[in-house]
Amino acid sequence: MRKFIALIVVLALVIGCIAGCSNKAAQKEEQPSQQPAQEKVTIKFWQAGGDTAGAAEKMSELIKKFEEANPNIKVEYMAIPWAENPHEKFQTAIVGGEIADLLVVGSPFDHVLANSGAIISLDQFADENLKKDLMDVFAREGIYHGKNKEMDGKLISIPLFGDVRTIVYNKEIFQKSGVPEPTESWTLEEFKQNAIKLTKDDVYGFGTSARYSSQWLPFVWDKGGDILNEQMTEATVTTPEWKEAIEYYIDLLNKTSVPGSINVNLADIQKSFAEGKVAMFVTTQDYVQELMKDPNLKDKIGVGQMPHDKYQTAFAGADVLVITKQSKHPKEAWELLKFLVSTESQIDYCKTVGFLPVVKSAASDPYFTNDPIKKGFLQALEHGKFYTKSDKASGITTILRAEIQNAISKKKTVDKALEDMKQAIDLLLKS
Repeated sequence: MRKFIALIVVLALVIGCIAGCSNKAAQKEEQPSQQPAQEKVTIKFWQAGGDTAGAAEKMSELIKKFEEANPNIKVEYMAIPWAENPHEKFQTAIVGGEIADLLVVGSPFDHVLANSGAIISLDQFADENLKKDLMDVFAREGIYHGKNKEMDGKLISIPLFGDVRTIVYNKEIFQKSGVPEPTESWTLEEFKQNAIKLTKDDVYGFGTSARYSSQWLPFVWDKGGDILNEQMTEATVTTPEWKEAIEYYIDLLNKTSVPGSINVNLADIQKSFAEGKVAMFVTTQDYVQELMKDPNLKDKIGVGQMPHDKYQTAFAGADVLVITKQSKHPKEAWELLKFLVSTESQIDYCKTVGFLPVVKSAASDPYFTNDPIKKGFLQALEHGKFYTKSDKASGITTILRAEIQNAISKKKTVDKALEDMKQAIDLLLKS
């Protein structure tokens, strides 16, 4: 009996120990892992512009989605309207050491920042899939070439959105004149002759203005000319290609364009087009979106391709994303940049702002491919070329405008105007 009682006591102790140990083990398993929490960082994101209706609101919406997907990153966003000279504010902030991590700037300001070493190369972050998805014009134009040798040949920017200038025409005027629509690229001579045919009965075949380099520079590019040499140290505007292109443009303007085209505002050309007084002109997609609001015009508008003989080009541009050298969180800034140029974000943003996406995966969405207007501009973008990347671009523009207008008004011969243009640009580049 004593042995039996002792055995029962021992068994009770063993069972109690097992139960107690099991409870402790279970409690231990239920306790959360004591892993160190990931540090939350704050990045600053400043956008030059954001003026388009709904653009800043859409950007804020996208940032919220990004923060939800990346809880360790907080984004402080600020949009600075173009009227407030955002580029100047960015430069001041750089000098003061208070610049944001990620910026949206208008090209070619990205190359200006690269010249001074204010931004970093994106090659360290961008993978091959993203580079391949970028539309060719943006992949090419984001590569830096300039006086900062450390950055030469490197990717410095990726656009938030893009745009391009191409032929927009009135289908009704073309039908009445028996002229085929410019859905494919005509030769320069075909373009001129068709514009002359369209010029009759108070209608002008081609509305243009010498005030804007976007109106005549593609003709120079077509011939193989450019404003500066590859090193951007000297003007290359006295070549035979330049002379041939400018003489062509002057003849085209004199025979087919509205009076005062030497200095008329493009807004006036758009107005004349809306009134049925201009058969075609070169403009951007946002201008067309305004025209499409008129129910009397909507079904009459077509988008054509720029004429060419040698090198088909269309004047393109973009607002681009750059990461500043002063950024304390460049990896997190890159994560936001990558999110903004993702397929879904690009489609979402461009549906609101009306510009064109920068990645092929977004451009192939039915929203763009099923719309003949958007599709036409995307087709033109395949031949896009940016304006000069020089940090003297603004001054160069002023010189080009003055001398082209001198040649059109016959104050100077074309040769003299180009010679004076080169002299003034070279002097500006040395200043």
